[in-house]
Amino acid sequence: MSGDHHSVQAQHSAAHALLPLSLCLSQMTGVLGWEDVPAEFRYDPDHPLLVMIHFAPEDAPPVTWHVGRDLLHEGLRTTSGLGDVQVWADTPADLETAWLQINAPGGTAVFRLPVPELAEWLDRTYLHVPAGTESSRLGTDAFLSKLFDEPEASSR
Repeated sequence: MSGDHHSVQAQHSAAHALLPLSLCLSQMTGVLGWEDVPAEFRYDPDHPLLVMIHFAPEDAPPVTWHVGRDLLHEGLRTTSGLGDVQVWADTPADLETAWLQINAPGGTAVFRLPVPELAEWLDRTYLHVPAGTESSRLGTDAFLSKLFDEPEASSR
């Protein structure tokens, strides 16, 4: 019986580790303006390189962005990202705040991130899919093998 109990506990812990994280982010709306934007962070082990961020602003349609998990994690402590998404720590001494900037054709959005909550959640994703093991979940080898073994399949 105790063996079953540990199995149930392990399943519960794994499921708990992957629960979405709901945060209220502050979005910069001007030089001195800020607006609260509800956001939900989701992680799917079947897409282990990405974190999905679903923004649900009050007066605008919801928007979903896919952000690199490592980019987000690294940006909580230092500057990370070069393209459409950048994350950086406020200051080396401030372990409470980081910034997320998203550049899109329609403009740029800057959000203040609460580091402790987000870092703890991201750490749980790494417990479920450790850094460096993501490629084993992508099925790249099987895809390439099938692609090269069955060339006629790609012409259909």
